[in-house]
Amino acid sequence: MASLKELLALAKSQVGYQEKASNACLDDLHENAGYQNYTKYSRDVNSWGLEGCQGQPWCATYQFWLEAKTFGVDAALRHFHMDREHYQAYNCACIYRAFQSAGCVSRSPQAGALVIFQDYRHVGRVTGIKDGRVYTNEGNTSALYGDSNGGTVREKNYLLTDPNILGYCIINYGAEEGSVEVDTEGGFLPETVQAKSQTESYQRWLNTWYSSLLTTYMGEPLEEDGSFGPKTRQASLLVWKDILNRLYGRCLSLEVNTFDASCREAAGTALISYGSSGTLTAIAEGILGAGGFYTGNIDAEFGPGMEQAVRKFQKAEALSADGIIGRDTWTKLFAV
Repeated sequence: MASLKELLALAKSQVGYQEKASNACLDDLHENAGYQNYTKYSRDVNSWGLEGCQGQPWCATYQFWLEAKTFGVDAALRHFHMDREHYQAYNCACIYRAFQSAGCVSRSPQAGALVIFQDYRHVGRVTGIKDGRVYTNEGNTSALYGDSNGGTVREKNYLLTDPNILGYCIINYGAEEGSVEVDTEGGFLPETVQAKSQTESYQRWLNTWYSSLLTTYMGEPLEEDGSFGPKTRQASLLVWKDILNRLYGRCLSLEVNTFDASCREAAGTALISYGSSGTLTAIAEGILGAGGFYTGNIDAEFGPGMEQAVRKFQKAEALSADGIIGRDTWTKLFAV
């Protein structure tokens, strides 16, 4: 029997999926990646006789797809307070209004709910609530390569008080559809929270996003053993160089496993600070976490906890404690 837990597991399995440049390779996570909004989610919704809006923004379609793949199309329509004749689950505003008309909009999240953002510009799925933050799984959202187009399925998290959250569309998962394990705050704990160790989470993150790169230059992905040893350090530097080459126009050798003079010179252009997001932030989180300076999640988001960790590290290394990671701080990070 289908359950919310199965839906959240399905959502987890989609992390890393990138929208496509055309109708080709729709079922592959990364092949034919592009910015034309072609996805398997829209294709499947179209195949069910509903409007999948292929080639259009797909954050809402992705959430309906999760519901329908788990519970079936008819049940998904009931959960979204729609029917085939009046299907509009491709539009965030229409989803919100359907739930609002049914009296199912709340300011308090719960696992499985849809989170709608201000101005109806985006929708995600609540996967958990813990330590004052709401954890989500979202489609058509920003990738980890500095991509502002929003072409990827990602896990994210926000403060419960985030002003950008308009409200939560609560879905009533009846007892016949199963239940989901909850923690003391009433939220399903995503794997990023349940990970045995922060370093293990970081290793998993590297494998998820850079498996091909690691295999090409290291022979295989990382063993997710929670130990920040030479291979994890090598993988961190490898990915760091790859980002500097692709996004900053550098020509750093991926064959060299040391942070040499060319890396130090290039690091001056790779500044990250409060509000930054992406791969460079995740690498810094992983290294600072291994050193005991950072205790948050590996989420590639440079928030207040990360800024505090950077300042602590800088003080310990006799650097200017400005909370900004630049040439000197990168050099020290890769030296520890």
